[in-house]
Amino acid sequence: MVYQLALREILILLLLIPVFFAGGCVEKKRLPPISPPPTEETVQGLLLQADTAWQARDYQRSRQLYDILVSEPLAHRQLNLAWERLAISSLQTQDYVRAQDALIRWALLDPKLRLEWFWHEYRVLALLGQDKEGQAEDYLLQILRQPESPWSLRSSAGVRLSEMYRQRRDYDPLRPLFADLHAAAPDAKTRAELERVVIQIVREIPDASLQQFVEVIPPTDSATFPNAVFVWEQRRREVQKRPGDWPETWAIMQRLLQQGEWADPRPFVEDFDELQEHFGTPGICVGLVLPLDGPLAETGWKVVRGAEAGRDALEKNGYPVRLEIANSRAADMLEPLATMDPECRVIGGPIQRDAWDRMHGANLTSQRRFFTFMPTMGEAEEGRQAWRFFAGPQDQVHALADLALRQMDISGLAVLFPQDRFGEHLGEMFTREVLRMGGQVTGQQSYQPGRHEEWGDAVASLLGVQAQQRRGRQERTVLPRPPFQAVFIPDNLSDAEVLLPQFFYYDEPRLLILGPELWSQAWLQRPRHTELQYFRLAAMPGAWWPDNPTPATRSLIEVMHASGQAPDFWIALGYDFIRFAARISQAAQTSSPDRLNAHLASFKDFDWSMAPLSWNDHGHARQDLFLFQPTSQGLNLIDPMALRNQLDRVRERFAR
Repeated sequence: MVYQLALREILILLLLIPVFFAGGCVEKKRLPPISPPPTEETVQGLLLQADTAWQARDYQRSRQLYDILVSEPLAHRQLNLAWERLAISSLQTQDYVRAQDALIRWALLDPKLRLEWFWHEYRVLALLGQDKEGQAEDYLLQILRQPESPWSLRSSAGVRLSEMYRQRRDYDPLRPLFADLHAAAPDAKTRAELERVVIQIVREIPDASLQQFVEVIPPTDSATFPNAVFVWEQRRREVQKRPGDWPETWAIMQRLLQQGEWADPRPFVEDFDELQEHFGTPGICVGLVLPLDGPLAETGWKVVRGAEAGRDALEKNGYPVRLEIANSRAADMLEPLATMDPECRVIGGPIQRDAWDRMHGANLTSQRRFFTFMPTMGEAEEGRQAWRFFAGPQDQVHALADLALRQMDISGLAVLFPQDRFGEHLGEMFTREVLRMGGQVTGQQSYQPGRHEEWGDAVASLLGVQAQQRRGRQERTVLPRPPFQAVFIPDNLSDAEVLLPQFFYYDEPRLLILGPELWSQAWLQRPRHTELQYFRLAAMPGAWWPDNPTPATRSLIEVMHASGQAPDFWIALGYDFIRFAARISQAAQTSSPDRLNAHLASFKDFDWSMAPLSWNDHGHARQDLFLFQPTSQGLNLIDPMALRNQLDRVRERFAR
């Protein structure tokens, strides 16, 4: 046992001997001396050296020294300054990672820094220095979306973000960015300051980019902020290049001044006054051709009164317009038209076919732009030789078919029409429109105009019953159910008052009755309606709605009431036309028909007092007519859901 222990100790000694001698052959490694911690005097010396480097703008030396000092037990004020100068020195020497770290630590020491824009600007610079542009944008957006942040901080972040967009020529995000800032601004003063900043920013955008940007702004949004600033600047530049565009630019700028969402329009007013002083104030001349005597004189003078009201409204806003009027009933009508001032390039009217045919035959339409107040224009080509400023028959049938098929969910319709040119033409158009919209015309019947005694037979034939066959109160006769739920009757209101009782005679009060615009025009002329029961499920289109909430309608009614008059469709027609003509006057004078059609197709932001008109690329007009239900007091705008519920109740009551 003793022998075994001794042997083990010997083996251990033998193993250690080579190690001992090997260690004696190699120089021992020396550990670096441990520096003693800086004394107070050393720290003060470093602070002095760092400050000297900072004041000399030796940012490399400043960064090295402050990098040491931030680890020392400095006083709060000294440590705060050290982190600040370390962050800035790191930015100056492009050590962006260290700069970002220093900025964060600086803010941990002084949390109020996060309310100061310069600190956030340093953060953005640190991110951009690391090629983290996406993170920098997200960081700025995060500041923008913090409602609790001071406005000065949010607005500065927005301006900085816009600078990043502009540096890479990405202008599309500017519009929503400025719109959000404008909406978030706490008061009018800050909105005005933002507007002035945006003006300066937009003026730095290159011409081509600004033009492309403005082209995608919808006309209906041109007066909203900041779109108005972009449109204004684009027009300001264009008129410098093409002074001939000044009348159109003048009109657009006037509209932007009136309709723009400005907190302070003074910079734009000053800009406009300067341009107007240089280019002058353009004058606009508009012509009218109307019947001023004869059977339609009252209608013609109504249009004139509406046009004068529109002219007065324009002049109040600094927009001078001159009216020249020709009497379409005069024997020498063509002479005053031919000698009308050449500046009167846009002519409204006439309203009679014979007068229009005379003008068209005399080739006057090649010299001016006529916007007729008629549903059709004969042989003249719409969109080339003349334009329509009036609802056409297609507008009527479209409004009625849309109501029945899409809003009332009616699948089968019928047409009951008189055997005359008007009834047959409108009935055919209605049938085509229903088929185009995917519906079916499952009933069709004509009748002879004036032969009232035969009209009951025509209604019976349409309903599929024998003439004079009806269900009495005590009878159980089962009359067939017609394969349609609505009937279109393209006739005047007086004849409709004879026809509709026939449906009740044959026990069919459940149909939606569709009438042309003639019905709404005539209904408004009648003080009382004794046969209202037959029209409770009737719908009729119209272009004038007195309760229309648009500013133009309210302004027209106010002006007319002040002069002791009640406005109607014809007055609204004149009121809208004069304002419309003033808007397109320049385009009409200088444009070919194709260019004018393109201009009209983009005409989207007009304030209509009557039902709005629009034009397609071919210059073909369409009026989006209102739909009315007759009442004992006049006409009410149709509520499709309410009408549908009313129709369902009638069907339940008279079910069979």
